[in-house]
Amino acid sequence: MIKVYGKENCSKCLSLKNILTDRNIEFEYIEDMKSLMIVASKARIMSAPVIEYNDNVYTMEAFLKVI
Repeated sequence: MIKVYGKENCSKCLSLKNILTDRNIEFEYIEDMKSLMIVASKARIMSAPVIEYNDNVYTMEAFLKVI
């Protein structure tokens, strides 16, 4: 399962959700700042959204290359 950690009023988060929905890719969207900060800090990612997929953590740009 793809987990997308985002935050409120995030244009990149909305864009990624739209891309995944348009491609009929199932995902879980988590809008919780504490969870976002924990996952992002472990992966040293400094901006939302942060994507967790197949035991890896990606920035939006890196994830779009994977899918």
